Amino acid sequence: MRYFIKILTLTILITSCGQTDTKQKELELKERELALKELELVLKEKDTNNLRADQVNVAPEVSYKSHTPCTFSVSLPSNFKLQAMYDDKSADYCDYSVKTKDEFEIIQLHSLLSSRFEFNSIKELYDAAINKSELDISYKTQKGNWFVISGTKKENGNTVYWKRVSGNSFISDLHIEYPKSHESEIAPYITTISNSFTSK
Repeated sequence: MRYFIKILTLTILITSCGQTDTKQKELELKERELALKELELVLKEKDTNNLRADQVNVAPEVSYKSHTPCTFSVSLPSNFKLQAMYDDKSADYCDYSVKTKDEFEIIQLHSLLSSRFEFNSIKELYDAAINKSELDISYKTQKGNWFVISGTKKENGNTVYWKRVSGNSFISDLHIEYPKSHESEIAPYITTISNSFTSK
């Protein structure tokens, strides 16, 4: 009888231990599942943040309008406003500004008779522009009849993008300047605007 009781007690203990082990394993599995879910949430948040950062320089779908107000031609987003900087007009030069939809002036466009410049080639103008630049230059290139210089303005930290084109009779400048707070309004469109900019 005592032997039977001992066997029964041992069986109960083994069964109890087995149940305890099973519960322990179930808890461990649940903890692992929770940890995996937390990790998935963290990864999703990182992906979302990266997407937001990338979207700053991704151009949304916009329509462009071509402008040839004087001796240059340029395509601008249709919600940008092009206007003459001065009331007086001259056959020798023209100056225009461009504002975003919230009236922030972000682009200036200038054109002047080539004869007003003392130069032999666009390369000469390019070298002079680099030597006199007040920018921390991050990008510069000269090809064909044009050059581009861009960087950060030392005095205020604004981003500046400058393209100069030497046409048959005029030299025209596209000058874009903006602070960090307006980057999303112009940065996605700079390439299209710059590629469209030509001089007569």
